[in-house]
Amino acid sequence: MKIEIGWTKQCACVIGCPLLWRALIVGRMFDVVASPQVEAHPGNMGGRDFVDRVVAAGERKAARDQDRNRRRAAIERAVRMPALIGAGILALVAWWLSGWEMWPWLFGGVGGLVAVLIFARRLPPIWRLTVPLLVVGVWLLTYVDPWWWVLLAGVAVTGAGVAALVTLRLRVRRWQTLTALALGVVMVATGWAMLAVDAARHARQTQQELNQAHDDAVARILPHSPGSMVNFLAERIARPTPDAVADACFVFAPAARQQLADARHVPDCPAAIGAMAAEVTAAGDYVNNLSLPGQASQPNPDGTLSVDACHLDFSGLTDDTPHANPGPQIGLLTLAQQHGQGHLIVNYRSCPSG
Repeated sequence: MKIEIGWTKQCACVIGCPLLWRALIVGRMFDVVASPQVEAHPGNMGGRDFVDRVVAAGERKAARDQDRNRRRAAIERAVRMPALIGAGILALVAWWLSGWEMWPWLFGGVGGLVAVLIFARRLPPIWRLTVPLLVVGVWLLTYVDPWWWVLLAGVAVTGAGVAALVTLRLRVRRWQTLTALALGVVMVATGWAMLAVDAARHARQTQQELNQAHDDAVARILPHSPGSMVNFLAERIARPTPDAVADACFVFAPAARQQLADARHVPDCPAAIGAMAAEVTAAGDYVNNLSLPGQASQPNPDGTLSVDACHLDFSGLTDDTPHANPGPQIGLLTLAQQHGQGHLIVNYRSCPSG
């Protein structure tokens, strides 16, 4: 009876204990204690077989766990250096794409390294460098267009697929390898295409901003009133240096430049300004004694101004001997205000004959 009770306790221990070594100890104890009684009690053979099966199952599980741990350790050792290189490349590429941001390196890199040294001192040295580099790379990617994430992920997936293809040669994991390759190529193509679209959109936006800035700058330097426009032209016509001629043509819109040239029967605006300058007989009087009559400027329904510069008055107030006709009449001008500032000549007609 004592032997049976002892065997029952041992069997209960085997069933209840989750640890393999206890099962092994119980099995050995059963061999010592119960073996003399097995011959006397053949009915106990079933209990011994059960213990043997439990012990064998524990041994097989221990072997599987040991094999799994060896594989995991081998994989971990194999990926250490590729992971470090990949993390370094990711951090450098993301640093370049982010415009050389420094804060992720200072806080993510240095801070991550300090945190790893304090809280994960048992990590291998390579992983102590890899983890901060990964933190820096991910942080820097937050400054980057998300389509770069897709492109970089596609490059990584494609690289993994190529490595698997070279290593396994489609003998095993064929569909997984082909799927990784196809997915990586699609991600690379999609990321590249969307980055090109974004670049074109940014280029258009930048060009629009530049055009707006240029138009604002031009509007600021254009003459701000009909009288100042007429005086501006008269000064350039009276003294037609190359810069003066260019300035005179600058206040004409492209269509108005051609209208001026056609009215003077010359090929272009500089030639037209030169033809008008040839008619100046007294440059000082033409510039200093010129005045625009008060009714010469009239608003139009479309917001433009019509300026009659065909009846310019040269009877100067300070000159006792003015010239009656020191230079040419300029013509009929239509002015359009630009961005609420200066005016541009958008239409030109020659003065009526007679």
